[in-house]
Amino acid sequence: MRFLGVILALAVLAAPARAGTVGVVVSGDVDLQPELAKQLEAWLRGHGHTIGPSLPTEAVNTLLNCMLIDDQGCARGVVEARAKTDAILYGQIAKSRTEKTSTIVTLNWIQKGKDPVGMRRTCESCTKDLMASMLDEVLGMVVSASAVERGRLAVHSRPEGMTVLLDNENIGATPLEREVPAGHHTIVLMRNGKKVGERSLKIHSEVTAEITIPVTIPDEPVAPPQPSRVLPGLAFGLGSAALVAGGVLYFTSETDDGTQLYYRDTRLLGAGVAAGGLVLTGIGTWLWLRRGPRDSAVPVAAIGPHGASIGVSCAF
Repeated sequence: MRFLGVILALAVLAAPARAGTVGVVVSGDVDLQPELAKQLEAWLRGHGHTIGPSLPTEAVNTLLNCMLIDDQGCARGVVEARAKTDAILYGQIAKSRTEKTSTIVTLNWIQKGKDPVGMRRTCESCTKDLMASMLDEVLGMVVSASAVERGRLAVHSRPEGMTVLLDNENIGATPLEREVPAGHHTIVLMRNGKKVGERSLKIHSEVTAEITIPVTIPDEPVAPPQPSRVLPGLAFGLGSAALVAGGVLYFTSETDDGTQLYYRDTRLLGAGVAAGGLVLTGIGTWLWLRRGPRDSAVPVAAIGPHGASIGVSCAF
């Protein structure tokens, strides 16, 4: 439902609209509908309107479905196509689900050739007199608002799909077309929360203003490419493997204890392989540090008289 907002100030200055014949459609709580319909018709007659036939039954059902999903275009289409009157006054009345003494009334003035105008009000401890007073106030505003001079605005962007803010109100995404009050307006296009286009224009009554706003998309910050760590990782991996292999050769070497003719002495070979592995892991660590941030994890390897170790060092 499009409730009265910016146009409300204009509405109260406008003379009450004479829509000619008006049909009345009421929905909501069955027990409350007759009184609402009676008061709506009394107000219309008292303000110079003629009560005409309502919509056909199937059209009423379609209109109720439009209102249920809050589709103003759908509601206007039903009235344009099926109403035999110049306008339809749709009223819905229901008891509040949270406040037992509250009655909620929703009114929509749907005039052919114009977008619907609606308002919702709550009537506390509602009596017939309170209801009449509230309806007089609300109907005066919605009917007058419908009489405000309006034009149409069609907005496109290059490319399409930008969010449209009309006078700081989100009205959808391009491309779009809708009725707006005549006068000066500001249109801002947004993309991902950033302004990418803007245009000010004046809307004239009964005229469609079609504009295309070019989009300037700000450059997104590009993160610098991360250096490859394949070579440091490969060097560290090979060095670690050599370090482990050297340690195994060194610590599994046989000792000449005189019990056998031949024995396997791999201590020197193991020390050499482990030393080479330690050099490789050192080179890999150095390359890793050069290609990554200082606070990142870095691989480390060490060999001592009682074994070898491989791990990761982190700075906090």
